Amino acid sequence: MLQQEEFTHLRELDPTKVAGLEFSIHELMRQLAVERTELRAIYAAISPAAKRLADVIHTFSEDQRMRAQALYEAMDRREQACARQAEQNFKMALGFYDQSRACVEFIQKQLVPTKDVYTAAGRYARASAAPALLSGRM
Repeated sequence: MLQQEEFTHLRELDPTKVAGLEFSIHELMRQLAVERTELRAIYAAISPAAKRLADVIHTFSEDQRMRAQALYEAMDRREQACARQAEQNFKMALGFYDQSRACVEFIQKQLVPTKDVYTAAGRYARASAAPALLSGRM
């Protein structure tokens, strides 16, 4: 839901709201990582070699096994949908970045003089094309 909202704000070109949602999404991702670590500890308590649900599901009753499998499949579908939405958001944000960078580069090229220009004294400015050593007295 947050990723879809982020996509909406990306389309509306509202970077402030996008940044706020990014913080929320990252916090939720952190919480999910903590929960997965806790689940691995629970799996290890059931069976020391277990790291995933598939390693311990055989210890559940038939009813619990079916329920756990259904929940696992639902979470997997949601995770895949989130991954697709995250990819879509990433592509849009990267496109905006590339577009902005190209605009800035264009403006910078337009600002740099390509021909001889006048100095403040009304003469042509002389610019050396290569680095040179300066010598003089103070």
